[in-house]
Amino acid sequence: MDIGLIGLATMGRNLALNMLERGVSVAGFDIDPDCRHRCTRDSRFASAAFSLHESLDAFIATLNPPRLLILLIKAGQPVDQILSQLIPKLNPGDVILDGGNSHFTDTIRRARELSHHGIRFLGAGISGGAQGARHGPAIMLGGHPVPHALEHLLQTISARFDTHPCLVHLDGDGAGHFVKMIHNGIEYADMQLLAESQFLLQHLIGLDYPGQAAVFNLWNQGALSSYLTATTARILDKTDPETGLPALEIIHDEADHKGTGQWAAQIALELGVSAPNIMQAVDARLLSKMQPERHLLRQPWRSPILANTTAEEKEWMIPALAGVLLAARITAFAQGFKIFDAASQRFNWHLDKGAIAACWRRGCILQGILPERIRQAYATEPDLVHLLLDPVLGQHVAQGFDRGRNLLAFALNRKLPVAGLITALSFFDALRQHPLWTRIIAAQRDCFGAHGFVRSDRNQRVSWDWS
Repeated sequence: MDIGLIGLATMGRNLALNMLERGVSVAGFDIDPDCRHRCTRDSRFASAAFSLHESLDAFIATLNPPRLLILLIKAGQPVDQILSQLIPKLNPGDVILDGGNSHFTDTIRRARELSHHGIRFLGAGISGGAQGARHGPAIMLGGHPVPHALEHLLQTISARFDTHPCLVHLDGDGAGHFVKMIHNGIEYADMQLLAESQFLLQHLIGLDYPGQAAVFNLWNQGALSSYLTATTARILDKTDPETGLPALEIIHDEADHKGTGQWAAQIALELGVSAPNIMQAVDARLLSKMQPERHLLRQPWRSPILANTTAEEKEWMIPALAGVLLAARITAFAQGFKIFDAASQRFNWHLDKGAIAACWRRGCILQGILPERIRQAYATEPDLVHLLLDPVLGQHVAQGFDRGRNLLAFALNRKLPVAGLITALSFFDALRQHPLWTRIIAAQRDCFGAHGFVRSDRNQRVSWDWS
């Protein structure tokens, strides 16, 4: 067999079908009998090009040397456990690709440990969910060197933008999983911004669910076009088959998370990069789970009621919301891409931001018009200090926020929480403000802690006696 695939849950099965469809023979292994049974019950796996194993020894014996193995299992300890079983059974020159959501520091550690055995360990962020795995994901591959056979395989199974594979190869062990982690952080922010926009369409502008779906479908034909915009429109069109109610009316208002957004927020803090929309999006999900507190606070201070918006207000509010949403989405991407600069410096990587944006044009959750515009920005100016300095994107942000300020003021006056949109606007305003309120903070730190401050007239650090 060409490839050994360990992990036959939803992602693994769909990736296996993707490979089989493209003429790649696959040996599959999973310790979970239910995952194996799902394969045996699926006629699409009834092929001479697919073999299924419950024994690791039998699985490895079917692979053509040098062996290529892909792991699609739960991140963390399960990866270390399977590696400890594989190492004695593999030979120098064999290659293992971890395609799960491992933390990039674990990938760096594992690559170092397996190199002592002559085994090449690589990490790849694979984005697009089950449908991406089945029909072509966006793949962020980290590590060097990469065997030609593996690179050819990943090009074969990845999504396509025109004729270009949505595969980016990033030098540096762990770099692939790092880029996927930041992708997910931006994804958290983008989902939050879309959710707040739907919230305003309903609670400020007063549209019913079909009206909201129509707006999102319209937006998906222009500058806001993306997989997540289309997904939101589809959700708003959905009804519960049991009750006939709109889907959102029967969905409990808690949002879980699997940790990658939190990792992105943490690494931004560790690298000293301001990425407030990623952090706010994680915080919003945590707040949603504060059900007892939210219930108690609703009793003395009731939730705002549905707005009574006039036809004239709707005429300007919906275009204003489109503008502020686009501006906020660009701002969230800019925050994420700034993390790449800091990571390149800290970890001695060269993260090609234009190539990363190109990879995200198809196959992943962030696919849409915006990644292509970002690719164009870096193609025009590879050393762009900040994405908001691109003339085209910067103009969208400035105009969108200017058009949307009154809208956000309306929302605040009607006590509607839109922290993500406000965060993006405040981030943009703060970047352009001089001097900032941080002068008083610098003085406070020196006053109570003698930390010193920099004199702006001399560019000299001093400390005063404030008594």
